[in-house]
Amino acid sequence: MAGKGLHDGTSAVSLESFVPAIVFLLMTIVGAEIAPGQLAAVLRTPRMLLAATLAQAVLLPILAVLIVWLLHPPAALAGGLLLVASSPGGALSNYYCSLARLNVPLSVTLTLLSSTLALVAMPLLLVVIVPAALGVAAFRVPVGEIAFLILLFLLFPVGLGMALRRLWPLLIERYARAIRITGMGLLIAFLALVMVDQKEAAYAMLYDAGLVIVGFTALTLLAGWQTARLLSLPRGGRAVFAVEFSVRNVGIAAVLALTTLQQPGFAAFGALFLVIQFPLLALASFLTRKTGPARRPRGRY
Repeated sequence: MAGKGLHDGTSAVSLESFVPAIVFLLMTIVGAEIAPGQLAAVLRTPRMLLAATLAQAVLLPILAVLIVWLLHPPAALAGGLLLVASSPGGALSNYYCSLARLNVPLSVTLTLLSSTLALVAMPLLLVVIVPAALGVAAFRVPVGEIAFLILLFLLFPVGLGMALRRLWPLLIERYARAIRITGMGLLIAFLALVMVDQKEAAYAMLYDAGLVIVGFTALTLLAGWQTARLLSLPRGGRAVFAVEFSVRNVGIAAVLALTTLQQPGFAAFGALFLVIQFPLLALASFLTRKTGPARRPRGRY
């Protein structure tokens, strides 16, 4: 991102080399987790899915701008939040929903639709909200390059993973546990790379970032729940929406921050976002599992 005071000048050669590869492999694993049959029932409700996808794209950047205007965080932190809020849903939402015994196919479908919409929506959102929120008079977002990176590091690897599952379903099922462990390992490697390379920036913004991330998570959980309520979904569906709205794809945000926007500080915020949000949502999912019904009623969200 061009703009005075936004770039910290830190070299990110190691990140630019390894993070895109990690994100590509991670999203391929996400695609391999998706069975075509899982999506059939959910796709029978296109209006609900469209409303949920558009609501994420509109409400989340607005909430991020609201937090920036209210808390006035440093430019690197504000820019990181706006980038994360403009990103599509993250694959960790599927893990949280599985942990809470919610409707995982619904979660997966919403993640995929959000990722597809991001191909067009994310570049346009960045063009609009970053100048408005940060007060940057002249701001240029390379829309075509961002759309290409989303296609290359998000939609293409997910499609590749789904194709691999379709070609070798028994093999994928046999090694499903190992695949999940590999995915978590890649996620940890991604966090470690960003945090080590950007440790000074991450430490400097830790307190302010904590306030921003907790506030954003709370608002997005509420926004997702209320959106599902307006769509007349039961409690299980509302919980899925709440998780989907709050979890963002920090991997693609980091790729854009490091390559196209040249802002490693934004990537550091993305790593903090995941580190701080993970225990909050994992605990909420675990408590939902313990206090909710053991099995979700068939045919219900």
